[in-house]
Amino acid sequence: MTNEEKLFIRTFNSVKLPPRKIMAILTYLRGGCSRAVPYTKKFVSNLRTAMRKESMLNDMMQSLEYFKKKQADDPRFYYDFKVDKKTNTVKNIFWCDATSRRMYELYGDCISFDTTFKTNRYNMPFAPFVGVTGHGDNCLFGCAILQNESAETFEWLFITFLKCMGGKSPKTIITDQDAAMAKAIPAVFIHTVHRNCLFHVVKKAEEKHPRSFGKIPNLHNEFKDTIHFSLTVAEFEASWQEMIQKYEVGNLKYLKTMWENRKKFVPVFFKNDFFPFIHSTARSEGTNAIFKDNVGSTYSVDFI
Repeated sequence: MTNEEKLFIRTFNSVKLPPRKIMAILTYLRGGCSRAVPYTKKFVSNLRTAMRKESMLNDMMQSLEYFKKKQADDPRFYYDFKVDKKTNTVKNIFWCDATSRRMYELYGDCISFDTTFKTNRYNMPFAPFVGVTGHGDNCLFGCAILQNESAETFEWLFITFLKCMGGKSPKTIITDQDAAMAKAIPAVFIHTVHRNCLFHVVKKAEEKHPRSFGKIPNLHNEFKDTIHFSLTVAEFEASWQEMIQKYEVGNLKYLKTMWENRKKFVPVFFKNDFFPFIHSTARSEGTNAIFKDNVGSTYSVDFI
């Protein structure tokens, strides 16, 4: 294998081209005859593995160099790291480009926030801040890779986000029922209205009490009608209590929990708050799906 071919492989490896496609290109460059290629696909795979190991040793430094270059090209590009001084390792990374900052200035009143997607070989959660444009499309306000999902980590992230956005807090934010998020959001976004994803709350009720919803006629329909179509708080609360008594489901533990947390997810409690086109974290999940098509869980941080 020539040095030029090794450089080709390094380039192809950086864009995650599979070995069979790399072999097809190298074979074409040698005239198109496989007999003219003095190495096999296995050799290419081994070389790519060696390159990945090499990248693992300095992927954070490569990421830092990349961010510095982006900032030199674009003064509004923002990034920040949190480093563990004892072990000298990176805990959290946040970054945001000029377009995202401009979009936040225009459409930053509502944020959808979710951390379910693990993007990298370190199994660190990926945390995109997602918004909705004036045309109803998704937009990305910023991204982070986090060490864990503790309240302390989320507080660092939200404080960093505010620094990036000039101190402007969102008016509303929607997340799942993560307890650490629920603790960190009011500590940083003091005047922001926090809402839980309605889809996940309802789905969890159906999963925890499938026998009751499956065997009691009309319970499921009335359950959903009460949550989705109540026009006032008084109507919802009266209908809920009536449903509990009518179907004798007051002993169901998760329904008790839903009642206690009703102000966190029932739509009628948010009639006066700005949540454009959303009552779930589906927009965050849709954004994650785009990243999943291009970023694998075995990738190093510098590739992301």
